[in-house]
Amino acid sequence: MAVYKADNGTYYFQASVTKDGKRKQVKRRGFKTKREATLAEMDEIRKIENQTGSADDGILFGNLCDEFLTWYHLRRKISSYKKVQGVIETHLRHRFGHKRISMIRPRHITQLQDELIGKHSINHVQKIHVVFSQVFNFAVKQEYTTYNPCKVAGNVEGKADKRIDYWTLEEFRRFYDVVDEPLYQAFFMLLYYSGMRKGEMLALTWRDIDADNHIINVDKTVYNRDVTTPKTEAAIRRIMVPKQVIRLLTQLKAQQPYAESDHVVFGDFYDHVSTTTLDRKFHKWTEEAGLHRIRLHDFRHSHASYLINRSTIISVIAARLGHADIAETLNTYSHLYPSTEQEAVAKMEDDFKSAAVINFKEVR
Repeated sequence: MAVYKADNGTYYFQASVTKDGKRKQVKRRGFKTKREATLAEMDEIRKIENQTGSADDGILFGNLCDEFLTWYHLRRKISSYKKVQGVIETHLRHRFGHKRISMIRPRHITQLQDELIGKHSINHVQKIHVVFSQVFNFAVKQEYTTYNPCKVAGNVEGKADKRIDYWTLEEFRRFYDVVDEPLYQAFFMLLYYSGMRKGEMLALTWRDIDADNHIINVDKTVYNRDVTTPKTEAAIRRIMVPKQVIRLLTQLKAQQPYAESDHVVFGDFYDHVSTTTLDRKFHKWTEEAGLHRIRLHDFRHSHASYLINRSTIISVIAARLGHADIAETLNTYSHLYPSTEQEAVAKMEDDFKSAAVINFKEVR
């Protein structure tokens, strides 16, 4: 599908379709807007496809989803697959599964968006649309259709709410004071001072702990109790932690006389503590400390905030969090930096306060 703007300001489309086993070029001119040309192109393609009587035109969206998920599962991480599968099963299959893909129009996508807005965050609605579009892109590649109605409908406009929640050091201290189990004391102390993800923490083995150099090796993660590779290459990293963290980890290992290098740190032998138990205890101690509830993932934000308030350079923060580049870190945490443009200019004005005032007009 391709729409172009002519020299006279109007729009035209030029498409390539298959009819009776032969490729055919279709071109139409004179449309006032790009959207008019796009819709006309879709109608023209649909007419030609219907004339061919193609059996592929009758594929149901539900069957297409099955093929797409099989393809996706073989090529993506299990964590990504589960998220995409969840979107399809929760929001798409029950609504469109019985429809032929040729009958799903841009207006149907817009109607779905209208229903989702208000029930879910803008960010979540946008993610649903992305998955919907991925399924149709797959259909195009497999030659079930030649167009993607999601692209015509467009994604939901609006910026996602990027507010983050975190605990200050004082709040973490209040939380830590009520934690009364050694395993969880070590867990939460490391979580706060490393910025690691929950899955990365649960995947740690004693081999990953370099107590002499205060280094934690991160090269795996846990998802649904399966150990897998990290989210990105940047997530494979070595993090230096303070003495109090190493001390707690050393004490924890001393309480596990049969611990081997390949045994998990936070659990028994090869089985890490369950996320259900972890969440239950976390919420219990949060209430006991009288703190506002945050997610375990927000400990990453707490760590970033801690470093920012200590004027740590952004590249170090990005490396500790496992971000691919500092742009990702700045995009997430730029609003936490206390220095505003006004404050920056105020500091510039301080540069000559103690210096002698020079009348530049008298200088020849």
